[in-house]
Amino acid sequence: MSGDLTDPDVRPLWEAVASRLARGDEAAAIRNVTAPLSRTGQAMVAGWLTRGRRTGARSAALRSTGSGCIVPVPKLLDALGRTPDDLRDLVEAAGVEIPDLAGQRRTADRMRADINDYAARGLPDAPLLTARLRTYGISDESLEERRRLIDALSRLRELLPLPRPVTLARLAHHCAGDPHYFDLNDSGQGDKVVLLARDLLQALQPDTPAAERALLARLGVIADRLSQTVLVLNVTATGDGPTDRALNLARSDNRPVHLTLHDLTAHPPTLESSRTWLVVENPSVVDEALMRGTSRPIVCTSGTLTAVDHTLLALAVDNGVPLEYSGDLDPSGHAIAAAVQARYRAVIRHMDETARREVDEARSTFGSAHPSGQESAERDERASPTQTSTKPKTGSQTRRVIFQEHSVILDRLLGPSTSDPLSVPRQRRGERPPGESPHTT
Repeated sequence: MSGDLTDPDVRPLWEAVASRLARGDEAAAIRNVTAPLSRTGQAMVAGWLTRGRRTGARSAALRSTGSGCIVPVPKLLDALGRTPDDLRDLVEAAGVEIPDLAGQRRTADRMRADINDYAARGLPDAPLLTARLRTYGISDESLEERRRLIDALSRLRELLPLPRPVTLARLAHHCAGDPHYFDLNDSGQGDKVVLLARDLLQALQPDTPAAERALLARLGVIADRLSQTVLVLNVTATGDGPTDRALNLARSDNRPVHLTLHDLTAHPPTLESSRTWLVVENPSVVDEALMRGTSRPIVCTSGTLTAVDHTLLALAVDNGVPLEYSGDLDPSGHAIAAAVQARYRAVIRHMDETARREVDEARSTFGSAHPSGQESAERDERASPTQTSTKPKTGSQTRRVIFQEHSVILDRLLGPSTSDPLSVPRQRRGERPPGESPHTT
Protein backbone atom coordinates (compact mmCIF):
# COMPACT_ATOMS: atom_id res chain seq x y z
CA MET A 1 0.00 0.00 0.00
CA SER A 2 2.77 2.46 0.89
CA GLY A 3 4.22 2.08 -2.60
CA ASP A 4 0.81 2.80 -4.14
CA LEU A 5 0.57 6.08 -2.24
CA THR A 6 3.55 7.50 -4.13
CA ASP A 7 2.51 6.17 -7.55
CA PRO A 8 2.69 8.93 -10.23
CA ASP A 9 -0.89 8.17 -11.31
CA VAL A 10 -2.24 9.28 -7.90
CA ARG A 11 0.06 12.28 -7.53
CA PRO A 12 -2.68 14.67 -8.81
CA LEU A 13 -4.78 13.62 -5.79
CA TRP A 14 -2.07 14.67 -3.33
CA GLU A 15 -1.43 17.87 -5.28
CA ALA A 16 -5.12 18.75 -4.96
CA VAL A 17 -4.98 18.08 -1.20
CA ALA A 18 -1.77 20.12 -0.92
CA SER A 19 -3.46 23.05 -2.64
CA ARG A 20 -6.26 23.04 -0.06
CA LEU A 21 -3.84 22.78 2.85
CA ALA A 22 -1.69 25.57 1.39
CA ARG A 23 -4.78 27.73 1.14
CA GLY A 24 -5.16 27.47 4.90
CA ASP A 25 -7.96 24.88 5.08
CA GLU A 26 -7.92 22.67 8.16
CA ALA A 27 -7.36 18.99 7.30
CA ALA A 28 -10.50 17.89 9.19
CA ALA A 29 -12.58 20.44 7.23
CA ILE A 30 -11.65 19.15 3.78
CA ARG A 31 -14.61 17.05 2.63
CA ASN A 32 -13.78 16.57 -1.07
CA VAL A 33 -11.05 17.41 -3.53
CA THR A 34 -11.17 17.38 -7.32
CA ALA A 35 -8.16 15.84 -9.04
CA PRO A 36 -7.43 15.22 -12.76
CA LEU A 37 -6.70 11.50 -12.33
CA SER A 38 -5.81 9.16 -15.16
CA ARG A 39 -7.84 5.98 -15.60
CA THR A 40 -5.18 4.07 -13.70
CA GLY A 41 -5.24 6.65 -10.92
CA GLN A 42 -9.05 6.49 -10.73
CA ALA A 43 -8.90 2.71 -10.46
CA MET A 44 -6.30 2.86 -7.69
CA VAL A 45 -8.25 5.39 -5.62
CA ALA A 46 -11.51 3.51 -6.16
CA GLY A 47 -9.75 0.35 -4.99
CA TRP A 48 -8.60 2.07 -1.79
CA LEU A 49 -12.11 3.26 -1.07
CA THR A 50 -13.49 -0.26 -1.62
CA ARG A 51 -11.08 -1.72 0.96
CA GLY A 52 -12.57 0.53 3.56
CA ARG A 53 -16.10 -0.68 2.92
CA ARG A 54 -17.70 -3.68 4.68
CA THR A 55 -17.18 -7.13 3.15
CA GLY A 56 -19.42 -7.77 0.16
CA ALA A 57 -20.17 -4.08 -0.44
CA ARG A 58 -20.10 -2.99 -4.04
CA SER A 59 -17.50 -0.47 -5.17
CA ALA A 60 -18.89 2.89 -6.25
CA ALA A 61 -17.25 4.70 -9.17
CA LEU A 62 -15.74 8.09 -8.49
CA ARG A 63 -17.87 11.02 -9.58
CA SER A 64 -16.34 13.14 -12.32
CA THR A 65 -16.62 16.79 -13.36
CA GLY A 66 -15.09 18.73 -16.20
CA SER A 67 -12.00 19.39 -14.08
CA GLY A 68 -11.43 15.89 -12.70
CA CYS A 69 -12.64 13.24 -10.25
CA ILE A 70 -14.23 14.10 -6.93
CA VAL A 71 -12.52 12.22 -4.11
CA PRO A 72 -14.16 12.09 -0.62
CA VAL A 73 -11.24 12.81 1.70
CA PRO A 74 -12.73 11.49 5.02
CA LYS A 75 -13.63 8.17 3.35
CA LEU A 76 -10.17 7.99 1.79
CA LEU A 77 -8.48 8.50 5.14
CA ASP A 78 -10.74 5.89 6.75
CA ALA A 79 -9.93 3.39 3.99
CA LEU A 80 -6.20 3.99 4.49
CA GLY A 81 -6.50 3.67 8.24
CA ARG A 82 -5.42 7.28 8.75
CA THR A 83 -6.84 10.35 10.47
CA PRO A 84 -6.99 14.00 9.34
CA ASP A 85 -3.89 14.62 11.42
CA ASP A 86 -2.01 12.32 9.03
CA LEU A 87 -3.10 14.16 5.86
CA ARG A 88 -0.10 16.48 5.68
CA ASP A 89 2.28 13.54 6.23
CA LEU A 90 0.61 11.59 3.39
CA VAL A 91 1.04 14.53 1.00
CA GLU A 92 4.68 15.09 1.92
CA ALA A 93 5.41 11.33 1.74
CA ALA A 94 4.18 11.45 -1.86
CA GLY A 95 6.85 14.06 -2.58
CA VAL A 96 4.39 16.95 -2.96
CA GLU A 97 5.41 20.27 -1.39
CA ILE A 98 2.84 22.29 0.54
CA PRO A 99 3.68 25.98 0.15
CA ASP A 100 2.69 28.12 3.09
CA LEU A 101 0.37 30.36 1.08
CA ALA A 102 -1.59 31.33 4.15
CA GLY A 103 1.61 32.35 5.89
CA GLN A 104 2.70 34.27 2.82
CA ARG A 105 -0.63 36.08 2.78
CA ARG A 106 -0.30 36.94 6.44
CA THR A 107 3.20 38.28 5.81
CA ALA A 108 2.00 40.30 2.83
CA ASP A 109 -0.95 41.66 4.82
CA ARG A 110 1.42 42.68 7.60
CA MET A 111 3.80 44.33 5.12
CA ARG A 112 0.89 46.11 3.43
CA ALA A 113 -0.43 47.40 6.75
CA ASP A 114 3.02 48.61 7.76
CA ILE A 115 3.68 50.43 4.47
CA ASN A 116 0.20 51.97 4.43
CA ASP A 117 0.78 53.25 7.95
CA TYR A 118 4.17 54.57 6.84
CA ALA A 119 2.49 56.47 3.97
CA ALA A 120 -0.24 57.86 6.25
CA ARG A 121 2.38 59.22 8.66
CA GLY A 122 4.47 60.79 5.89
CA LEU A 123 1.48 62.18 3.95
CA PRO A 124 -1.14 62.93 6.59
CA ASP A 125 -3.12 65.45 4.49
CA ALA A 126 -3.07 63.59 1.16
CA PRO A 127 -6.05 61.20 1.19
CA LEU A 128 -6.26 60.81 -2.59
CA LEU A 129 -2.59 60.02 -2.88
CA THR A 130 -2.48 57.54 0.01
CA ALA A 131 -5.63 55.84 -1.32
CA ARG A 132 -3.85 55.33 -4.64
CA LEU A 133 -0.77 53.93 -2.91
CA ARG A 134 -2.94 51.44 -1.00
CA THR A 135 -4.16 49.91 -4.28
CA TYR A 136 -0.71 48.64 -5.23
CA GLY A 137 0.49 45.18 -4.29
CA ILE A 138 3.45 44.69 -2.01
CA SER A 139 6.23 42.11 -1.80
CA ASP A 140 9.74 41.79 -0.44
CA GLU A 141 11.04 42.90 -3.85
CA SER A 142 8.84 46.01 -4.09
CA LEU A 143 8.98 47.11 -0.46
CA GLU A 144 12.20 49.12 -0.78
CA GLU A 145 10.99 50.96 -3.89
CA ARG A 146 7.66 51.74 -2.22
CA ARG A 147 9.46 53.27 0.76
CA ARG A 148 11.61 55.32 -1.62
CA LEU A 149 8.47 56.64 -3.33
CA ILE A 150 6.80 57.56 -0.06
CA ASP A 151 9.98 59.22 1.22
CA ALA A 152 10.29 61.28 -1.97
CA LEU A 153 6.65 62.36 -1.86
CA SER A 154 6.93 63.20 1.83
CA ARG A 155 9.95 65.42 1.18
CA LEU A 156 8.03 67.10 -1.64
CA ARG A 157 5.02 67.62 0.59
CA GLU A 158 7.16 69.44 3.15
CA LEU A 159 8.28 71.92 0.46
CA LEU A 160 4.86 72.75 -1.04
CA PRO A 161 3.72 75.34 -1.83
CA LEU A 162 7.05 76.73 -3.03
CA PRO A 163 7.97 80.37 -2.35
CA ARG A 164 9.11 80.70 -5.96
CA PRO A 165 8.78 78.44 -9.02
CA VAL A 166 11.09 75.42 -9.33
CA THR A 167 11.22 72.90 -12.15
CA LEU A 168 9.80 69.44 -11.61
CA ALA A 169 13.16 67.94 -12.60
CA ARG A 170 14.98 69.86 -9.85
CA LEU A 171 12.38 68.82 -7.30
CA ALA A 172 12.70 65.20 -8.38
CA HIS A 173 16.47 65.39 -8.02
CA HIS A 174 16.17 67.03 -4.60
CA CYS A 175 13.56 64.59 -3.28
CA ALA A 176 14.57 61.32 -4.97
CA GLY A 177 18.08 61.83 -6.35
CA ASP A 178 16.83 61.39 -9.94
CA PRO A 179 15.68 64.33 -12.11
CA HIS A 180 13.36 62.01 -14.06
CA TYR A 181 11.74 60.39 -11.01
CA PHE A 182 8.65 62.61 -11.17
CA ASP A 183 8.36 62.70 -14.97
CA LEU A 184 4.78 63.11 -16.18
CA ASN A 185 4.81 60.01 -18.37
CA ASP A 186 4.37 56.28 -18.01
CA SER A 187 7.97 55.79 -16.82
CA GLY A 188 7.84 58.40 -14.03
CA GLN A 189 5.91 58.96 -10.82
CA GLY A 190 4.45 62.28 -11.95
CA ASP A 191 0.87 61.07 -11.58
CA LYS A 192 1.50 60.82 -7.80
CA VAL A 193 2.66 64.45 -7.77
CA VAL A 194 -0.57 65.47 -9.53
CA LEU A 195 -2.57 63.59 -6.89
CA LEU A 196 -0.63 65.36 -4.15
CA ALA A 197 -1.42 68.71 -5.78
CA ARG A 198 -5.11 67.79 -5.96
CA ASP A 199 -5.06 66.93 -2.26
CA LEU A 200 -3.36 70.16 -1.22
CA LEU A 201 -5.51 72.38 -3.45
CA GLN A 202 -8.71 70.32 -3.12
CA ALA A 203 -8.90 70.37 -6.91
CA LEU A 204 -10.77 68.24 -9.42
CA GLN A 205 -9.02 65.75 -11.67
CA PRO A 206 -7.32 67.67 -14.53
CA ASP A 207 -8.56 66.40 -17.89
CA THR A 208 -5.69 67.45 -20.18
CA PRO A 209 -1.88 67.51 -19.92
CA ALA A 210 -2.08 71.31 -19.92
CA ALA A 211 -4.50 71.24 -16.98
CA GLU A 212 -2.11 68.96 -15.06
CA ARG A 213 0.74 71.41 -15.52
CA ALA A 214 -1.46 74.37 -14.62
CA LEU A 215 -2.43 72.59 -11.40
CA LEU A 216 1.22 71.98 -10.49
CA ALA A 217 2.09 75.57 -11.34
CA ARG A 218 -0.33 76.78 -8.64
CA LEU A 219 2.06 75.21 -6.13
CA GLY A 220 5.17 76.59 -7.85
CA VAL A 221 6.06 73.37 -9.68
CA ILE A 222 7.02 73.97 -13.32
CA ALA A 223 6.93 70.93 -15.63
CA ASP A 224 8.87 70.77 -18.94
CA ARG A 225 7.69 74.12 -20.26
CA LEU A 226 10.84 74.57 -22.39
CA SER A 227 11.10 71.07 -23.83
CA GLN A 228 7.51 71.06 -25.13
CA THR A 229 7.02 73.08 -28.31
CA VAL A 230 4.33 73.55 -30.94
CA LEU A 231 5.15 74.39 -34.56
CA VAL A 232 3.26 77.30 -36.16
CA LEU A 233 3.37 79.08 -39.53
CA ASN A 234 1.73 82.35 -40.67
CA VAL A 235 0.04 83.00 -37.31
CA THR A 236 -0.54 86.68 -36.57
CA ALA A 237 -0.71 88.28 -33.11
CA THR A 238 -2.14 91.68 -32.18
CA GLY A 239 -0.51 92.21 -28.79
CA ASP A 240 2.90 93.68 -27.97
CA GLY A 241 4.35 90.97 -25.69
CA PRO A 242 7.43 88.84 -26.39
CA THR A 243 5.42 85.97 -27.89
CA ASP A 244 3.34 88.36 -30.03
CA ARG A 245 6.52 89.89 -31.42
CA ALA A 246 8.05 86.46 -32.11
CA LEU A 247 4.97 85.37 -34.05
CA ASN A 248 4.75 88.53 -36.12
CA LEU A 249 8.47 88.58 -36.88
CA ALA A 250 8.34 84.95 -38.03
CA ARG A 251 5.38 85.73 -40.26
CA SER A 252 7.05 88.74 -41.83
CA ASP A 253 10.14 86.61 -42.48
CA ASN A 254 8.00 83.79 -43.95
CA ARG A 255 9.39 81.18 -41.58
CA PRO A 256 7.91 78.73 -39.07
CA VAL A 257 8.45 79.17 -35.34
CA HIS A 258 8.41 76.77 -32.40
CA LEU A 259 6.52 78.17 -29.41
CA THR A 260 7.34 76.73 -26.00
CA LEU A 261 4.95 76.12 -23.14
CA HIS A 262 6.83 78.95 -21.40
CA ASP A 263 6.01 81.32 -24.25
CA LEU A 264 2.32 80.51 -24.06
CA THR A 265 1.97 80.60 -20.27
CA ALA A 266 4.45 83.28 -19.17
CA HIS A 267 3.74 85.58 -22.15
CA PRO A 268 0.45 84.45 -23.74
CA PRO A 269 -0.10 86.22 -27.07
CA THR A 270 -3.22 88.01 -28.25
CA LEU A 271 -4.15 86.25 -31.48
CA GLU A 272 -5.62 87.79 -34.61
CA SER A 273 -8.91 85.99 -35.31
CA SER A 274 -9.99 86.98 -38.82
CA ARG A 275 -8.33 83.98 -40.48
CA THR A 276 -9.04 80.30 -39.84
CA TRP A 277 -6.19 78.17 -38.55
CA LEU A 278 -5.46 74.83 -40.16
CA VAL A 279 -4.34 72.39 -37.42
CA VAL A 280 -2.46 69.38 -38.83
CA GLU A 281 -0.92 66.24 -37.42
CA ASN A 282 2.44 66.03 -39.20
CA PRO A 283 5.35 68.54 -39.44
CA SER A 284 5.95 67.56 -43.07
CA VAL A 285 2.71 69.35 -43.97
CA VAL A 286 4.17 72.60 -42.62
CA ASP A 287 7.35 72.00 -44.62
CA GLU A 288 5.30 71.42 -47.78
CA ALA A 289 3.33 74.61 -47.07
CA LEU A 290 6.62 76.53 -47.05
CA MET A 291 7.62 75.02 -50.39
CA ARG A 292 4.25 75.90 -51.90
CA GLY A 293 4.26 79.41 -50.48
CA THR A 294 1.03 78.83 -48.56
CA SER A 295 -0.14 81.92 -46.69
CA ARG A 296 -2.82 80.44 -44.42
CA PRO A 297 -2.04 80.03 -40.70
CA ILE A 298 -1.01 76.46 -39.86
CA VAL A 299 -0.41 74.82 -36.47
CA CYS A 300 1.13 71.33 -36.13
CA THR A 301 0.54 68.99 -33.16
CA SER A 302 3.33 66.57 -34.24
CA GLY A 303 1.16 63.48 -33.93
CA THR A 304 -0.41 63.93 -30.51
CA LEU A 305 -1.97 66.46 -28.15
CA THR A 306 0.54 67.46 -25.50
CA ALA A 307 0.29 70.23 -22.91
CA VAL A 308 1.65 72.88 -25.25
CA ASP A 309 -0.83 71.92 -27.99
CA HIS A 310 -3.77 72.12 -25.60
CA THR A 311 -2.54 75.48 -24.31
CA LEU A 312 -2.26 77.03 -27.78
CA LEU A 313 -5.62 75.69 -28.97
CA ALA A 314 -7.29 76.94 -25.79
CA LEU A 315 -5.76 80.39 -26.39
CA ALA A 316 -7.08 80.31 -29.95
CA VAL A 317 -10.60 79.55 -28.75
CA ASP A 318 -10.38 82.28 -26.09
CA ASN A 319 -9.36 84.72 -28.83
CA GLY A 320 -12.15 83.64 -31.17
CA VAL A 321 -9.92 82.02 -33.78
CA PRO A 322 -11.84 79.57 -36.05
CA LEU A 323 -10.11 76.16 -36.24
CA GLU A 324 -10.01 73.39 -38.81
CA TYR A 325 -8.32 70.05 -38.11
CA SER A 326 -6.93 67.44 -40.47
CA GLY A 327 -4.88 64.35 -39.60
CA ASP A 328 -3.97 60.93 -40.91
CA LEU A 329 -6.90 58.71 -41.76
CA ASP A 330 -6.21 56.02 -39.19
CA PRO A 331 -7.56 55.21 -35.71
CA SER A 332 -5.19 57.56 -33.84
CA GLY A 333 -5.79 60.34 -36.36
CA HIS A 334 -9.54 60.08 -35.95
CA ALA A 335 -9.18 59.96 -32.15
CA ILE A 336 -7.17 63.20 -32.14
CA ALA A 337 -9.65 64.78 -34.54
CA ALA A 338 -12.55 63.87 -32.26
CA ALA A 339 -10.77 65.41 -29.26
CA VAL A 340 -9.99 68.66 -31.09
CA GLN A 341 -13.53 68.84 -32.41
CA ALA A 342 -15.16 68.22 -29.02
CA ARG A 343 -12.90 70.44 -26.92
CA TYR A 344 -12.00 73.28 -29.30
CA ARG A 345 -14.96 73.24 -31.73
CA ALA A 346 -12.72 72.58 -34.72
CA VAL A 347 -14.24 71.67 -38.08
CA ILE A 348 -12.79 68.39 -39.37
CA ARG A 349 -11.49 68.60 -42.93
CA HIS A 350 -10.43 65.99 -45.48
CA MET A 351 -10.88 62.99 -43.19
CA ASP A 352 -14.13 61.73 -44.71
CA GLU A 353 -15.09 59.06 -47.22
CA THR A 354 -14.89 61.54 -50.09
CA ALA A 355 -11.18 62.12 -49.41
CA ARG A 356 -10.62 58.38 -49.04
CA ARG A 357 -12.41 57.67 -52.29
CA GLU A 358 -10.40 60.31 -54.17
CA VAL A 359 -7.15 58.79 -52.87
CA ASP A 360 -8.27 55.32 -53.90
CA GLU A 361 -9.08 56.52 -57.40
CA ALA A 362 -5.77 58.32 -57.87
CA ARG A 363 -2.97 56.91 -60.00
CA SER A 364 0.69 57.57 -59.23
CA THR A 365 2.86 59.04 -61.96
CA PHE A 366 5.54 56.57 -60.83
CA GLY A 367 3.45 53.58 -61.81
CA SER A 368 2.89 52.25 -58.31
CA ALA A 369 1.07 48.92 -58.32
CA HIS A 370 -0.82 50.05 -55.22
CA PRO A 371 -4.11 51.61 -56.33
CA SER A 372 -3.90 54.41 -53.77
CA GLY A 373 -0.30 55.49 -54.22
CA GLN A 374 1.98 55.69 -51.20
CA GLU A 375 0.14 53.64 -48.56
CA SER A 376 1.81 50.37 -47.72
CA ALA A 377 0.35 49.42 -44.34
CA GLU A 378 -3.11 48.17 -43.54
CA ARG A 379 -4.70 48.13 -40.11
CA ASP A 380 -8.07 48.04 -38.41
CA GLU A 381 -9.98 51.30 -38.44
CA ARG A 382 -13.41 51.80 -36.94
CA ALA A 383 -16.06 54.20 -38.07
CA SER A 384 -15.35 57.61 -36.53
CA PRO A 385 -17.67 60.47 -35.55
CA THR A 386 -15.31 62.78 -37.46
CA GLN A 387 -16.33 61.27 -40.79
CA THR A 388 -18.75 63.66 -42.44
CA SER A 389 -19.59 61.86 -45.67
CA THR A 390 -20.67 58.33 -46.50
CA LYS A 391 -20.44 56.26 -43.34
CA PRO A 392 -18.56 52.94 -43.44
CA LYS A 393 -20.21 49.74 -42.41
CA THR A 394 -20.96 49.29 -38.74
CA GLY A 395 -18.29 47.52 -36.71
CA SER A 396 -14.66 46.81 -37.39
CA GLN A 397 -13.22 46.42 -40.84
CA THR A 398 -9.77 46.58 -42.33
CA ARG A 399 -9.15 50.05 -43.77
CA ARG A 400 -6.05 51.28 -45.56
CA VAL A 401 -4.20 54.01 -43.67
CA ILE A 402 -4.08 57.28 -45.58
CA PHE A 403 -1.32 59.59 -44.47
CA GLN A 404 -1.37 63.37 -44.80
CA GLU A 405 1.74 63.13 -46.98
CA HIS A 406 -0.34 61.67 -49.82
CA SER A 407 -0.37 64.13 -52.72
CA VAL A 408 -4.16 64.12 -52.95
CA ILE A 409 -4.49 65.11 -49.28
CA LEU A 410 -1.77 67.77 -49.54
CA ASP A 411 -3.52 69.31 -52.54
CA ARG A 412 -6.73 69.42 -50.56
CA LEU A 413 -5.03 71.03 -47.56
CA LEU A 414 -2.69 73.48 -49.27
CA GLY A 415 -3.99 73.83 -52.81
CA PRO A 416 -2.41 72.15 -55.86
CA SER A 417 1.17 72.89 -56.82
CA THR A 418 2.12 73.07 -60.51
CA SER A 419 5.77 72.44 -59.60
CA ASP A 420 5.18 69.37 -57.42
CA PRO A 421 7.16 66.45 -58.95
CA LEU A 422 4.99 63.97 -57.03
CA SER A 423 1.61 65.40 -57.98
CA VAL A 424 -1.20 62.99 -58.86
CA PRO A 425 -2.76 63.70 -62.29
CA ARG A 426 -6.50 64.19 -62.17
CA GLN A 427 -7.97 61.62 -64.57
CA ARG A 428 -11.44 61.37 -65.95
CA ARG A 429 -13.39 58.37 -64.73
CA GLY A 430 -12.44 55.33 -66.78
CA GLU A 431 -9.30 56.89 -68.28
CA ARG A 432 -6.22 54.67 -68.22
CA PRO A 433 -2.93 55.93 -66.79
CA PRO A 434 -0.24 56.60 -69.43
CA GLY A 435 1.39 53.41 -70.69
CA GLU A 436 -1.22 51.06 -69.24
CA SER A 437 -2.31 48.29 -71.57
CA PRO A 438 -6.08 48.15 -72.35
CA HIS A 439 -5.90 44.50 -71.29
CA THR A 440 -4.38 45.22 -67.87
CA THR A 441 -6.53 43.97 -65.02
